[in-house]
Amino acid sequence: MDLHVPQAVEGPPPRTLADMARAGLIIESEGRTRLGDEFRIAASRLYTVVKGSIAAGERCGNMVLVTSTRPAEGKSFAALNMAASLARTGSRSVLLVDADAKVRCLSELIGLAGAPGLLDLAADDRLQPERMVVATPVPGLFILPLGDTLAGLEPGERSQPLPSAAEHLARRFAGSTLVIDTGPLLATSDPSVLAPTASQILMVVESGRTQRNELEAALEMIKGCPKVVLLLNKQAGRNRSSFGAYSYTGEYYAKPNAPPPQRPD
Repeated sequence: MDLHVPQAVEGPPPRTLADMARAGLIIESEGRTRLGDEFRIAASRLYTVVKGSIAAGERCGNMVLVTSTRPAEGKSFAALNMAASLARTGSRSVLLVDADAKVRCLSELIGLAGAPGLLDLAADDRLQPERMVVATPVPGLFILPLGDTLAGLEPGERSQPLPSAAEHLARRFAGSTLVIDTGPLLATSDPSVLAPTASQILMVVESGRTQRNELEAALEMIKGCPKVVLLLNKQAGRNRSSFGAYSYTGEYYAKPNAPPPQRPD
């Protein structure tokens, strides 16, 4: 098994289960849950998509960009739990990259506010990302924090823009799957700028809230990415045996003139 594990040389100590739970990681200490099972199913299918991209030799085939249309649709929660499920499901380690500079971002919730990370790499391409990677209690799951937000305020002064920094990470950790938690498409430009770099995008869609016109606009902004996988969020279960929170809805291939997926009932 070719398992590339990024190792932190310096930096913050490993995170604890309490740190991860505070950020929304599903902890199944008392047995399996429907929500955990739902993520495992979705992760298994997403892993198949990633393996196909890597086998086809696609640029950044090991990269998954996670986004949504608007804030508060459960995107970061989905990114964290999908990354953990991928680490448990597949034979590749997973590097979860925080690329969403919002209030109470993943880095802050996990206790890594102010730790060096992605934005520092974008500001200075001489830095070594291995020195910034932080271990977690989930076997095979590692985190690259957001980094210094001040380093991201002046894009013209960056020596390495975000897409270049992300591509550099994909090459540097070629044996790992990168899950990049970026901002909502209709609230910030970062995901649409990063989209052409990734081989696949995980789009979180909130059932009963995300409007069809918003989804159409968001998908139009990421049509530079060859594959988009939709994850339906907060869907009420139809019966006792159904999954009640997240639902994998298949792949939407972002092609010119392709019709958008129908809004969930």
